Amino acid sequence: MRPRNLLNSRRGRLSAFGILYISEGIPYGFSSTALVAFMRIEGLSLEQIGAFVAAIFIPWSFKWVWAPMIDIIKLKRFGGRKAWITFCTSMMIVTLVFVAVVDFVADFKLLLWMIVLNNFFCATQDVAIDSLAVSKLRHDERATGNGFMFGGQYLGIGLGGGGALFVSGLWGFNASLIYICGLMLINLLFVLVFIHDDDAKVPDAPRRVSAFTHFVGTLGAFVRDLYTGFMESGSGPKFGLLFALLPVGAMALAYALLGTIQVDYGLTEIQISRLSIAASFTSGFGCVIGGMLGSRFGIKRVTATFYVMTIIPTLLLANQIAAVGLTDISLLLLCATILSHSLLFGMAYAVRIAIFMGMTNPAVAATQFTAYMALSNVAISVGNYWQGAVAERMNYQTALYVDAALVILALCVIPFLKNREEKKRPIVVPKNVAVARAGLSD
Repeated sequence: MRPRNLLNSRRGRLSAFGILYISEGIPYGFSSTALVAFMRIEGLSLEQIGAFVAAIFIPWSFKWVWAPMIDIIKLKRFGGRKAWITFCTSMMIVTLVFVAVVDFVADFKLLLWMIVLNNFFCATQDVAIDSLAVSKLRHDERATGNGFMFGGQYLGIGLGGGGALFVSGLWGFNASLIYICGLMLINLLFVLVFIHDDDAKVPDAPRRVSAFTHFVGTLGAFVRDLYTGFMESGSGPKFGLLFALLPVGAMALAYALLGTIQVDYGLTEIQISRLSIAASFTSGFGCVIGGMLGSRFGIKRVTATFYVMTIIPTLLLANQIAAVGLTDISLLLLCATILSHSLLFGMAYAVRIAIFMGMTNPAVAATQFTAYMALSNVAISVGNYWQGAVAERMNYQTALYVDAALVILALCVIPFLKNREEKKRPIVVPKNVAVARAGLSD
């Protein structure tokens, strides 16, 4: 008996996309949290670590370049988008092993290239999952669905980041690598058994032209749909491009700077792992709650509210560092600041994604939605780079103050964001009807 497809019910869709996003979070958590902590412990500079995390986001920033493959090359014979997800998950496991065995002190440049390759497959998997989500989640499920999706991603980040650090602290680095690969294999089995892309069952229309002509026609239709999605769907999608390029609230305490602050504060590997797991789970919980609040009170209103609230713990930590120095801050205050920011950042991040879903044309879901996500990752990549550079050349508090101030830019754009508008097509009146109407008017 074939296992039922989880995408055929509301509860199944919410849980399925949440679990799919766990597989995205695991390798990212390992790279951005565990490896960042390992590198700082080994003495790499803040600028090098900032460059490393920025390299993680390079494929995510340019995934729009190859995203059209998902829309055009449907692989219906092999399961549609499920085939893309399965292949990319397999390659994520393979490349993650290579990333982990590189000596990041002696071969830092090789490490950068390997992390880019690993995240190429991560980003491509994300494109296929997002395309599936845009086509399967209903209008009233978007905010809650994104809450579950990014809640799952943060759960994956906690398992892959803090979880790997915890395992490494007990049994060594090689054990943490086995642990990460085991988690990825479990996610791969879940996709194989419980996820089915029913769109792949719909047969293509009979082809009466050559394969090349068919491909050119398909590409032409794709370009027209993509142009319509961005340029002929009202002002919302255009402002969405600008909004995607702006910071996700005050975000320095969500990425590389958070890892280096914990190491420079003097936390042990086990302490960092526990705090990282707690922060990831707190962000995941925030994603779910933020998604539910967005469905009830309005997506834009909730997004703006929590963008502003991420400033509070950021400024609190900056003021404390400026007043007494990083190492003299109480451990309780440091943990409370990090966890409160994690909760608020999760609330802001997940519900924000629902804005982009509402702007996306389902006909080109993989490409248009990916464009928004890619630009968002440009903002995160640039943010990690400048935050590391400012913290290295100046200090942590300056980086945190600037990070908080940049939130104002995003708040100015939020009022102009709205869902796409269907292109109004002219009504063609048959000639004989027009003549008849003219006669009646006379």
